[in-house]
Amino acid sequence: MTYFQNLTPNDLVTFEGCQVSNISAVFDKHSKEIKHYRMSVATSDGQIEIRNFRPDEIGHLIDTEIMEVQRGFYSATRMRDRELYGSRELNGANAHQRERVDLIMQQCRLMARYHAMGMKLTRESVKEFRASLVDDYETYQARKFHGTQKPNAAQRLKRLPADSTLLENFKKYRRANGNPNVFLPTTSDPIDLDLQASADFCFVMDRLGKYATSYPASKRKVIEDMLEDVEAENTYRASIGKPEIKLLSHRQYERWIDLYLDPFEVTMQREGLAAAIRKYGSVEPGRTASAIGQIVLFDAWRSHMKVLDCTREEYNSMTEEERKNVKFISPWITTAEDLATRAIVGVSFSKTPNQEASLECLRMIYRDKTYLFRDIGLKDSHWNFVCMMQEGSNDSGSEFGDEPFGGAQFSNAVRLLASCQMNGAAGVSNLRGAMERFYWTCDMKWARYLPGYTARNPQARNDRKYLSEVCICFDEFQTLFLLFVAEYHKSAHRGLRQRTPAAMWEELSQGAEYDPSQMPSPAQFREACGYHTTAKVTKDGIRYSGAVYSNEYIRNQRKARPNDRIAAPGESVEIMVDPYDLGGISVLAKGELISVRCVDAAMPGKSLRVMQAEQKLARLKAEAEAREQEGGRREAHHLWNSMAKSIMRASDIGIFGYTKAEVDRAKNEAEFGKGQHEKPFQGRDEYVDPVAQGGFKTGQPVHPETDDEEDPDTLAEEPKTSIDRFRSSARNRRRNKKRN
Repeated sequence: MTYFQNLTPNDLVTFEGCQVSNISAVFDKHSKEIKHYRMSVATSDGQIEIRNFRPDEIGHLIDTEIMEVQRGFYSATRMRDRELYGSRELNGANAHQRERVDLIMQQCRLMARYHAMGMKLTRESVKEFRASLVDDYETYQARKFHGTQKPNAAQRLKRLPADSTLLENFKKYRRANGNPNVFLPTTSDPIDLDLQASADFCFVMDRLGKYATSYPASKRKVIEDMLEDVEAENTYRASIGKPEIKLLSHRQYERWIDLYLDPFEVTMQREGLAAAIRKYGSVEPGRTASAIGQIVLFDAWRSHMKVLDCTREEYNSMTEEERKNVKFISPWITTAEDLATRAIVGVSFSKTPNQEASLECLRMIYRDKTYLFRDIGLKDSHWNFVCMMQEGSNDSGSEFGDEPFGGAQFSNAVRLLASCQMNGAAGVSNLRGAMERFYWTCDMKWARYLPGYTARNPQARNDRKYLSEVCICFDEFQTLFLLFVAEYHKSAHRGLRQRTPAAMWEELSQGAEYDPSQMPSPAQFREACGYHTTAKVTKDGIRYSGAVYSNEYIRNQRKARPNDRIAAPGESVEIMVDPYDLGGISVLAKGELISVRCVDAAMPGKSLRVMQAEQKLARLKAEAEAREQEGGRREAHHLWNSMAKSIMRASDIGIFGYTKAEVDRAKNEAEFGKGQHEKPFQGRDEYVDPVAQGGFKTGQPVHPETDDEEDPDTLAEEPKTSIDRFRSSARNRRRNKKRN
């Protein structure tokens, strides 16, 4: 029995979740080898089945966890652990008690079966079914303890109890709802007075510990609340016969608060960790790391200097009055530092602390930043410090979210990048000592040598007048800081035993723990650190920055109903873009982000900066080619245009196919109108003021016209003009009718 050797009463063997009560080996008569194992397996309805398994089948059953051998299952420690979870197991019972209770439970199950078949719960009715009960009870014992299908005379089986005992056990079984613990003898634990006194002291100190909370309360209030809990506890103990807690004076409880509560914890909870460290000091050496990306420190620092809130190009194009109105700002620098190598792996600049700056700094950790050094003129340095962050450590500043433990973009981005985050208290330098030391180095070795240095406080400024020194623009400030980062990477570091961060990075990057292939996927990184924007939907797909993105989901949008589409052609959709990788975008559709790849196979891995540079270069090349052929284009255009004009003049044809007379008539009609709904044109020199030249006097009535007066329009001596053909004859017809 190699599989079941040394089984003790504390071990448990199960088959398909059912307990195996008896295991016996059947040997071959000639070879003396084990033919099979005979097992008594309890079924879910309380019956026992005899199962036979070959030795090779036992190995398969154990490997597939169909059969389990749990050593020490009924040990005191494991039984106490299971008791805490409220299981119906026999808690604290030995092997003899478990066997006795199991037989009683089988008697109760048999009583429940025959009661369902019509047996009444009376002695007379039980006596009628006793023969069947005895047969089933003995068969159960034979299968469970002896491994045979039927009982025989060689087996020592226990007799079925009396009818009254069966009825009493069955009633107790039903009242306990089938809990086997009801058949165990009750035990009473002796009271240890020393242990009880220690428990009473812990009960009191647990309530007095509320004095060390973030919501400060007086000692008197804490003690009064504790006394109320003690009175309620004493009332309960009196009801169960246990000794009560002894009450002391208020002054004694105040002494306990001062004596037994940790003063550092009290100060930290009531006034903050920074106040506790200032008052009691700290021996915390800080966190350590041995692999790249194991711990990455994040923090934001407001530089101790003033710069101009504009670029150098904008400043040079300003007038003197406009330059006087330029504001002075103290830029914020958000930095990420690898703790193992002390290398700066991410940096971003902002005028105020915000989450966009922290996300940009997080994005730079996973990207090669050498192009920043090349743009500012560095050729001998590189910034290819790319790492897979395992843990990010930051404080609770606003640049990492107003709600760092829920709803913040930075915390959500760290989670999407499969990293853990430690969000500590702001202002505690011990948690991020390496980062605080880097900012101290920036202040002492860089900022103090620049114009506009404000120092940490006015006393450290000495006689420098920083307001009159400000001359650095914001873009120049960024360039100066990147140059200092390059110098820092090549400088000896005391925390690295006078080694440089660049050399430390080169050494650790050769180890097995550094694996750049474990970087987040493009879609994962895009949704974590990308930014939201909009893009147009075209017939080819979604177009963004000159690139077309499409997949099966986007193509199937044409078949959907207009109301079910994410957007109709010509409309905009909301997308997320990673500016460092335009190989795909994430489209917001129905509350979810869907990854859509670029149609152009050359786009994956190409940044927005590189793409814009390529587009600009392509435009410049096209413009240069067009300028080279501008002379030939002008010559051809001049020839066909002059030739066409000469042909039209010779044929008296306008550009729209009209003759010269028709063109002149159209010109006159456009200038004078056709005369049907407007007054005839009258020039300014033709206008005669009736008040100034008509002989009228102000205030006198005007005599009405008479029909005898001659109509000026009918005078024969009136000279005819070219305007008469536009004059209406409606007035003459009206006058002729009146005369008739």
